[in-house]
Parts: sequence; C-alpha cells; structure tokens
Amino acid sequence: MTDEPRSGLPVAFLVAVAAEAGPDSPPIRMALEKARDLPEGRLRDDLLLTLLRGAFSGSAPEWMLRAAAEGGLKEGRQPYAGPSPSLAHLALAHPSCPDALREEVLRRCSVAQLGALGCEGCGDPLAAAVVAELQRRCAPSRRMTPELLEDPCVPQLILRDPHLHDAVFLAALDLLPEAPRLTVGDESEEDGVLADFEEYWAAHKSWQVMWERIVAVQTSRHRLLIGWAAGTPSRQIIRDHLLGSVPWDVEPSLLEEMASEDLAGFASSDLITRLCRMLREGLSENEVRSRLADELNALEPAARKHMENYFDEAAVLRKSGLRATVSWVSSRADGSWRYILTPSEAKTTYGRSHDWLASEELLATLGRRFADTAVKALHLWEPDPGLARLGPRDLRWLHAALLHLPHVTEEVNEKARAVIRHVRLGSRNPWEFPDHRTRQGDQQLAELRTTIERILGDPATVARRSALGDPDQVTISDLAHASDEVVDDYLTRHAGNDALVELALLSFAVSSYRSKLSFPEIPERHSSSEAAAVRITTDLRKHLGGGPRLREAWARKILALPGLTAELIRALPAWTALTASGPYGRAHEAVVSVVRAALGDSDEAWARFTASPASYSGPTAWLRLGDILDAAVDSADWPTPPNAK
Repeated sequence: MTDEPRSGLPVAFLVAVAAEAGPDSPPIRMALEKARDLPEGRLRDDLLLTLLRGAFSGSAPEWMLRAAAEGGLKEGRQPYAGPSPSLAHLALAHPSCPDALREEVLRRCSVAQLGALGCEGCGDPLAAAVVAELQRRCAPSRRMTPELLEDPCVPQLILRDPHLHDAVFLAALDLLPEAPRLTVGDESEEDGVLADFEEYWAAHKSWQVMWERIVAVQTSRHRLLIGWAAGTPSRQIIRDHLLGSVPWDVEPSLLEEMASEDLAGFASSDLITRLCRMLREGLSENEVRSRLADELNALEPAARKHMENYFDEAAVLRKSGLRATVSWVSSRADGSWRYILTPSEAKTTYGRSHDWLASEELLATLGRRFADTAVKALHLWEPDPGLARLGPRDLRWLHAALLHLPHVTEEVNEKARAVIRHVRLGSRNPWEFPDHRTRQGDQQLAELRTTIERILGDPATVARRSALGDPDQVTISDLAHASDEVVDDYLTRHAGNDALVELALLSFAVSSYRSKLSFPEIPERHSSSEAAAVRITTDLRKHLGGGPRLREAWARKILALPGLTAELIRALPAWTALTASGPYGRAHEAVVSVVRAALGDSDEAWARFTASPASYSGPTAWLRLGDILDAAVDSADWPTPPNAK
C-alpha cells in the first residue's frame, strides 16, 4: 500500500471532492492527472473507484478501466486492505469496457474471482464473458469420480457461491460432471466385475454428495434447479435432496410438489409387488398381463420396459419385487422423508432446531399422505424368513405411519402387530462380538418395537407421539417419565380405571418435578380415593419399594393432602413419618399429633416408642408408624417388617 504523498493536494481530500464534482470540473481534471501518476495501491484504487462511480460512470477511457480491473484483482490483496473485487466488477461491467479487455482480465482470474465477478447484478455482458471463460477452462464432458469430491472441478467451485448471475449459474450446471455409468467387463473375470461395481457405486455416491452440497448452498434457486434438471438423471437426486437434505429451506409449494411427485412413484412399486405375487402363485404370464393390462398400458415407455424384466425367469429379481412396496416406504422413512415425518429431528450443527419455511399444517398434511401410502404397503407386507439380519429401517416406516394416521383401524393394528412379531432381534453366536454400530442398531430396533407396541396399545391420536401403551401394562416408571400433558390425557381417556389412578399416584414419588399436574388432583379421579390412599400407603413396600428417597417423596405428598386423617398417617413408614418436616423445618404437626394421641402420658409407652427398631434404611425402614405405636402402648413384640411382595 502506498502512503499519502507528503506534498500537493492530499489524495483523500481529492477523492472526497471528486465524488461531488461534475465531469468537466477542475477537481475531476486534477483527479484524472493524479490517477495517472499515482503508483498502484489503495489510494489510486480509491480514486479510480470514485471516478467510475461518479463522473465516469457512463463513459470511461480504457486505461482507467484496465487500471481499475487490475487493481481490484491484484493477487494477495485482502478485502480489509483495499477495495474488494467490486472495483474490478465496476470496471469489467462498465458500458465502455471492451470485450477484449474483459476476456484478457478474466483469463487471469482465479475461480473464486470469477464467481465474485459473475454475481447477481453484474450485467449481461460481464455475465456472458464469465460464462465464456468457464466454458474455455472446463474440459469436455466428464463423468463423476470420488476424486472430484476431494479436488473439485471449476463448475463445482463456482456453485459454492449462492449469489451467481442466472446465466453463470446455469452455465456452471451444464458443465458439472455427469452421472457415472456402469461398464461391466468380462463376466468370467469375477474380480474385474466386482471392481467395476465398486468403482461405480463409489462414483455414484460421490455424485449424490456433489448434488447435496449444491442444493444446500443454492437455497434460492431450488425451483430453477428442478427446471434445469428436467429429463435428466439429476432430477430425482435433486428432488430427493430437497425432501431429505434441506427440506426446511425449500419453498412450501415446491416442497409439496416434490412430495406429491415422489408419492406418485409408489404406484410402480405397488404394481411390481402384485405382479410378482401373481406369478409366484402360479398364474401364467398371459393371465397376469390380462389382469394388469390397464395398469401396464398406462406406464411410460421406460417404466414399461423396466416392468418387463419381472416377467423373465429371474428368481432374484422377482424375490426383490415381492417386497417392492415395503422397500419403497422403508427407504423413504429412513431417508428422504425422515425430517418431514419427524421435524423435531432436524437440528443444526449446534443442536438447534431448524426454522422451516413450510408450516406445521403442511408438514402434518404431508405426513398424513405418507402414512396413507405406508398403509397400502402394510396391507401387502408379508414375513420373509430369507432376509438377512433385520434393523431399525425395517420398523421406522411403520412407526412413522402410526404417528401420522388419524385413526388406527383394527386391520392396521392387527397387521402392525404381525410386523413387530417378525421384526425382532435375532440370536447371535456366542463367539460373535458386534461392533458399536451394530449394537446401536440393535438398541434402536428394540426401542422402536417398544414404542410401536405402546402406540398399538394406546392408539388415541393425541397421545400417539408419546403413547404409554395398554393401561394394564403401563408401569409407575412409564408414568413418572411422561410429561404432565401426556399423563393428564392418559388418565382422562382411561377414566374409571382405579388401578391406573393408583399407579399415577405412586409415580409422583418417582418423578422429580411436575409443574402442571398436582398430586391432590389425582385422587379425585379415583372412585374411593381415601381408602385407596390408606391401602397403598399400608402396602407401600409392595407397591413402591426402593430406597429412602422414594419413601420420603411419598410421605411429603401424603402429608400435604387436604383432609389428612390419622389412619393415613399411621400407615406411613415410621422413620420417614417421624423425620418428615413441617413448617420452618420442625417435625410435622399432624404426625406429632397422632403420636401424642396414641402414647398419651404413659412414660413406659414413650420409653418403648423411643427404643423402637424403626430405621432410615433396610427392612425395618418399612415398619409402619401405627404398628410401632400399638406395640409401644401394648408392650407387645415389635412388628415384623412388611414383605416386598
């Protein structure tokens, strides 16, 4: 960077004056002279920027445009140390800039500079020049390889900029690597064939990742991407990434359009499954063609050609066709529809939930439509003992369907139970040591089975996402770890179930905190709340068990009930009741009152009571206060601790 000259008119002052001066004014003539004489550096670039934005915005000499372009693109210049490429952009987009100058300068640009110059608003002439330079630099059509992910080609690098001119954007798309093509060598050379397949799938995966990156960056051009890809293999890849990679950034109408288009593809899988099952059941090819004539004739030529493969004597292909419908829904529930079906799982790198362009109503509608499709697959589901080890993917689609169905019919319930009976963890050999990924999959599968069983046992719509299952099988722990809303809804829907109310009461001793559901509200749902509280407390060890923390929690809840009776206090564990705190940390007044009433003025009874075996922990911690008081008064043997069963 050149320092300000120490004599003459300061350049900074001249820049300020030139910004306000007319084309033929003395300041402009002085600025022109100074611009010619100043060496390269920030001061000259500032002066050129001022002149091109002001007096010379309509017409400028070539020397000025060249100097501005070279200064704006000077190698190694940092944005904070001088003008950004906006100076070069201003020069090369200028109406006076000769085509030859644009071409000459662009040839010396880096890829990043080309992208910056070919941005939105650069003007058609500069955009066309950038496009021409891109085309000159790019090799003839090439196919995707894994190496191109590590060392991207020019169009891949250009498309990292989300603010490209439309012409530059479309030109870069046209120059991207094409989809890989499978070329199998001599089938007798098994190793060579395997290598071909391995290379193909590696390249195909790289091609998918390339499109994932483009879709994630070019969020404002999703519809343009879909339009550009019409009729090419790229379109389905782009659509799948719109649905599965960045659905929160997709404009709602386009998201719905892509989802509808994808769901329409289920019909082909449905037809394949029915066709293969007809053939398996012994129908002749002609009979199958006759029964499915209308559907087969309605297919597009490419789909019809694909369908013909299943009429051949290809046992492996037909076997896969038997599961085509289930494979279709399971692949989407586990992939491209995952976040649409469970938006809560869509998190940023920092664990925050994404803000969706689509409304909750639209996502719910799409979830319902997917569920309706999944039910069609469920009706065609059948066990396949020949499948390899099953995993979470084999149940995730069913879970998604049950979450989004407005009503679980008996037929769906019965079929879903058949699925979870079949999809379970298989036994392993004693010497088999699964890796972390396998163990994780086993755990996910077990959790999905449990969740689905609970949904089927408790299918009400409002509780589907946090279903607690059949009331006859729900546990204290289940209720304790459910939210206030879920517990309240569950008790309301199963009104009149006294056993369930008692479990809910006991869950308050296990749950650490509830803000919306209070303990005194629960007994009101019981047909005989007072008697139930006494009975539960009397047999607390059998119902609750556990250590001192659970006994103390139960005692606190009981002693806070309105209309507390002496019978209920006497049923409490003695040590826990005696150490329960009332106001200001003193012994609880209701407990003190019951003890005084029982022992009266008998010194012997008080002495016996003081020496009771009641304790903080162990079996004697469960001795009831009433039994201890009676033994102290009657000088009887101390009671035996109640059994846990």
